[in-house]
Order: sequence, then structure tokens, then C-alpha cells
Amino acid sequence: MRKSLLAFAATSAVVAVCACIDNAGATPPTIVANLSGKPTLSKEPSPSAPAGTTHRSTYFRADPRLEFFNALNALRVAMGVGALRQDPALDAAAENHLEYMKLNAVMSHTETPGNPGFTSPDPYHQVLAVGGSHRQWVGQNAYNGDIGRCLASLANSVYHLQGITSNQETIGLAMRDNYCVANFGVVTAAGTGGYGLAQWGGQQLPPGTGAHYPASNASVRGLFVPADEIPNPAPDLAAAGTPIMFRVNVEKPADVLTVSSFTLTGPRGDAVPARILVPAESKAGSVASAVADASLYRGVVFLLPTQPIAAGTYIASFVGARNGVAISKSWRFTAY
Repeated sequence: MRKSLLAFAATSAVVAVCACIDNAGATPPTIVANLSGKPTLSKEPSPSAPAGTTHRSTYFRADPRLEFFNALNALRVAMGVGALRQDPALDAAAENHLEYMKLNAVMSHTETPGNPGFTSPDPYHQVLAVGGSHRQWVGQNAYNGDIGRCLASLANSVYHLQGITSNQETIGLAMRDNYCVANFGVVTAAGTGGYGLAQWGGQQLPPGTGAHYPASNASVRGLFVPADEIPNPAPDLAAAGTPIMFRVNVEKPADVLTVSSFTLTGPRGDAVPARILVPAESKAGSVASAVADASLYRGVVFLLPTQPIAAGTYIASFVGARNGVAISKSWRFTAY
């Protein structure tokens, strides 16, 4: 079985996800998750505009981390949420935690004192143990299986997707022996730092704009299995179409994104049956059919097709408002 876990403990879900498996008859994936606390908002965040170009890393050409690093940054740049910088301390902490999971045959973000390979209880303290800065917020993804599918398992999802396309600024990776660990950091969020990713600071979208997935003209898989995520975003659906995300800057606690309309038009011009998922804060001002989802970040909404979508070109259309100011966006993507 191929498994992966994602932890963004601050204002988000801590999610464990199995990678999607294409081959018929393969072992189905499993996901485990729970929600964690929300850190106090700093009064002096230091956000930055998303980086428009990718960054270089020190990973060697044959190192699988190089492909993951470049592919994730390419996705983030295409969406407009900014590329990530490599952080050697996050790399070292990821390597230590990979070895811990391997030695103990477990998939987790936390470590137990006394177990082989123990360094520190959680990803933030694992980074401190290798000399990383205490003034950052640290979230983590961990995966077990074909490491070539580590990133793919995150992108074709709801809760993982919102996590890897958030406001983080740095990344550290460890990938070997069928394990993949990715640490993410927000370093410009004022405050002492801790376990999780703060929604303030970091790479923030300009207030009048939005980002979406799939990116314009992207090619994505048309099948998503909701049961591959816990919390399950659609327990009543055995299979769904690729999740479609729209997100805006909601760095301040009073910021809110509402949805008036979110639709998907198929290759023949027909409306694709879908449901709208919104965070609890967005429900009151959104279209009545929107479903409140406590595991969504503030400022992130999803359109989830209620059945797999066939190969072809689709048009997604979002109409809503950020703090009452209208936002609308339509874009094309291709499903396979």
C-alpha cells in the first residue's frame, strides 16, 4: 500500500493520504487525519508578493528531490502563489524523520521518545534539533510508496491541495527507500513560530486577485476518490471528478471569501453536476447550496464534480466576493 500524510497544523487539517493508484486491481488507498489548533494571529505580519520565478536548489540531477522541487514550484508559479526556496535545515529534519519512520515502520508526523531514530516530538521541534530557526512555522508531508507519485498524490485532492499551494515560503525534502518527507516553512510570519503553517505572513496573493487549480490550460486526471482523504470531503460519493479550487488572500481574521456561483462546463457545453465546498466562515454569505466544510482554510473554496469527468476540455467559472468586493474568473483546463 502507498500512503502519505500531510500536516499543516495551523488553521488547517492534518491529513494523511494514500497516493492515487491507476492500475486496476491495485490496493486502494487509505487516509487518516484530524484537526489541530489555531495559533494566535500576530499583529505585525510581514507578507511578500508571490515569487514569479522558480528558485534553484542544491539537489543533484539524479536525486528524486530535484524533480519534486521543480514540479511543485512549476505548479505554484503557474497558479500564481509563488515558488518555494530550499532550506537545508528543513532538508536535514526531513531526512531524520524519514529515518525514524523507516526504523519504526510507521507513518506519522510525530515521534515518540525512546523509539529508534527519535529526534523531537513534532516537525517544528525536529527542525530546531538540526539548528533551524525557531522564528518560523513548520508543516510537514510524509509519504510511503512509489516516491515518483508523492507530489501527484497531493495535487489530486482537496485538503492536501490547499496545503501545498498555501503561503509557505520554504521547503526541505527527503526521498528514498519508498519514503518521502516534505517540510514547509513560513518564515516571515511575525511571532515565535511553531508546528503548523500560519495563514498570515508568507507569500500572500494581492487582495484583489485569486488563484485557482487546475491552472489555466493545465492537464489533470479526471478521477478523484473522496474516500482517499480523511476527513472525507464527500462521504456519499464513491468517485468524483478532479477537485477544482479557488483561493484568495484572507490574511486578516475579518477577511472572508463568499461564493455566488461556481460552475464547470463540459466539452459539449453541458453543465457538469458538482457541489460547492466552503469554509464555515463563508457559508452565511454564499449561495444557499454551498456546503460548509470545517477542514477548509479560510479563503479557499472548492467545486467538486459529483462524478468522474471524461477526457476533454472544460471551463471553470467562479463568481464571488472578498470582503464584499466582487471577484470573477473563468479558465480552461483539460482532463484525461
